[in-house]
Amino acid sequence: MAASRLLFSLCTALAVAAAAATDTLKQGDSLTAPATLVSSPSGVFELGFHAPDPARPARLYLCVWYRDTQPRTVAWVANRVNAAAAAAPSLTLTAGGELRVLDGAAKDGAPMLWSSNTTTRAAPRGGYSAVIQDSGSLQVRDVDGTVIWDSFWHPSDTMLSGMRISVNAEVRAQVRGPPERMLFTSWASETDPSPGRFALGLDPANPSQAFIWRDGNVPFWRSGQWTGLNFVGIPYRPLYVYGYKQGNDPILGMYFTYTATNTSLQRFVVAPDGRDVCYMVKKSTQEWETVWVQPSNECERYGACGSNAICTVVQDRKAKCTCLKGFKPKLADEWNAGNRSQGCVRNPPLDCQVNKTGDGFLSIPNVKWPDFSYWVSGVTDEYGCMNTCQQNCSCGAYVYMTQLTGCLHWGSELMDVSQFQAGGYALNLKLPASELGSHIAVWKIAAIASAVVLFVLLACLFLWWKRGRNIKDAVHRSWRRSRRSSTRSQQSAGMLDISHSIPFDDETEDGKSHELKVLSLDRIKAATGNITWWRRSSCEEAL
Repeated sequence: MAASRLLFSLCTALAVAAAAATDTLKQGDSLTAPATLVSSPSGVFELGFHAPDPARPARLYLCVWYRDTQPRTVAWVANRVNAAAAAAPSLTLTAGGELRVLDGAAKDGAPMLWSSNTTTRAAPRGGYSAVIQDSGSLQVRDVDGTVIWDSFWHPSDTMLSGMRISVNAEVRAQVRGPPERMLFTSWASETDPSPGRFALGLDPANPSQAFIWRDGNVPFWRSGQWTGLNFVGIPYRPLYVYGYKQGNDPILGMYFTYTATNTSLQRFVVAPDGRDVCYMVKKSTQEWETVWVQPSNECERYGACGSNAICTVVQDRKAKCTCLKGFKPKLADEWNAGNRSQGCVRNPPLDCQVNKTGDGFLSIPNVKWPDFSYWVSGVTDEYGCMNTCQQNCSCGAYVYMTQLTGCLHWGSELMDVSQFQAGGYALNLKLPASELGSHIAVWKIAAIASAVVLFVLLACLFLWWKRGRNIKDAVHRSWRRSRRSSTRSQQSAGMLDISHSIPFDDETEDGKSHELKVLSLDRIKAATGNITWWRRSSCEEAL
């Protein structure tokens, strides 16, 4: 009897475990606390109801969390605004493919706390299903595998590998209301997942850079423009190493994909204090460690020195503000008192502003480019980029990077400029001739450098040609001496026996070489019938 009960209990436990291990919620079914869905095949993530605040265990939220890390780490929350008060809240999937979180059981008519806000036509044959992925994505699919809704399109505070980050949320089904911005919104606190004060997203006016906004629309941090390798405001940490790439979609517009290149678990989180933090799991302990933080000093706060000023980091990560060359504090008393929010203004004005000519450019190295850049089309080289800025009096600076950003211009307000000790990029600041002083204008530097490079190149080519000619002449003279020496030696020994002539290429006339016939003694004897006319006795006999 006892054995039968033990066997029944074991079978029941296995059945419960098998049910808990599923990754799919089918249309018409409900997921009720404490049941969960576990991602397949590796079981990296788990979906269920969770109380983030240990002091308030009755406040439950539908969450996706990492299954094997400690303490429990939440990556996505559905009902952030409305926590469940019931002891057993539920998740349901309607016939139209909409996910709903209810404060209780569906059969009891429990109030809805959250929905995926999608409407579709009549369910296809086979209906819809909700599946939790090993990537942390919760997807609603039809029987053919077509995704109509994805939690990755509606993130909470965490950026996970596999996400596609765009200005607006991706939509593949009808939605109620206006388009939704794709934002990563911080928690209100470490234990309260309700929306906090800070949100990270792409700049709608310039999607090549990201912002963290405070309280809806106040800039708190700016990444700077994307160069193809990294953001200019993060020069020491190339984000392509983390798997960031830029793309373009005819509907979404410009977007970034993030695909982790490290085998360790990795996530970016917008913290309640506004910082963007990258965490990575130590495989030995399965604990999170911080590997990257922005902003990390005062100069990385947006507009720390106001417009037309440059910020440098000094001791204790404090900011040192200096007006750009050719500018002065807008309000000197407030500036000297430590309030730099009003920034700086031009002093003196540009030459073009007073109907003069002579404006030039000063190159400032290792900087984070200002905000409010605009791309200039039809420009294919740096000279063209510089020239179009010089001809436009409202243009205050430019940069040109081949095959990356192309030609960028800025107006009169240069906001959020900082300078790094190393890294960063150059900014060409427009100045009147009187302010260039000991500095040589960029175009003059380019002209002088081009002339020097051309001269050195021509000199090297001439020396190379001259050296080659000298070597050729020396080899030819050496060969000629060697041939002559060999000929004299063989003739004196009477051993040369050739039947053809020897040409001397260096002794030519009218394009024809002179030839010297050389015959051996044996051949001479044969030609004269072996007459020894050179002997004295023979001569006497002939006489």
